[in-house]
Amino acid sequence: MAETTKEKNHKETIKPDEKNLIYRVNEFKENMSKYRELSDSELIHLVKSGEIKPFDELVRRHEVKIHDLCYKMVKNYEDARDMAQETFLKAYRNINKFDGHSKFSTWLYRIAVNTCLNYLKGRKPSEEIHEEILGGAKDDPVERYKNVKLREQIYIAIDKLPNVQRTVFTLRALEDLSYKEISEILKKPISTVKVNYHLAIKNLKNYLKGKV
Repeated sequence: MAETTKEKNHKETIKPDEKNLIYRVNEFKENMSKYRELSDSELIHLVKSGEIKPFDELVRRHEVKIHDLCYKMVKNYEDARDMAQETFLKAYRNINKFDGHSKFSTWLYRIAVNTCLNYLKGRKPSEEIHEEILGGAKDDPVERYKNVKLREQIYIAIDKLPNVQRTVFTLRALEDLSYKEISEILKKPISTVKVNYHLAIKNLKNYLKGKV
């Protein structure tokens, strides 16, 4: 079929630089589509071989969960974004140290938790707490956390916990990880993880007891 005048004019208006740009965009889309079909392990192998683009796919897959975890630990959006970026930077720099004995997501969680804990150790309280923790009808902090109206008060109570208890509670109750996964992330025995979780629950109940 012969080309119409409109089609000919459209082709004539595309400059060589624009053709190169279109080609690069299409090539990028094709590469990203290819990477999305690969497993984390396959992507990591490519990164270890010197490729950079596969790591972009790893970031795309895990950035939401990592940012969410960081936010739950540092309670500030901008700080959480910085912690998440630092987490992925550390992961990229140390990718050759990932031995594959645990899931990549577990390894990332470990980096994120340690990054946030180091940040919290050096951070001064941003503001003085003036209001008491409000309570609710239920006594279980995990259930009460799910109540949106009391979420802020639960966060205040969580902030009062010792670092290990706060981390274990965050990973177990808020991130819904298993004791085994938390054990791998923190490199602590499962029994120690369980003890700290139950201590966190006990302390949270004490903080919230009798509050209205």
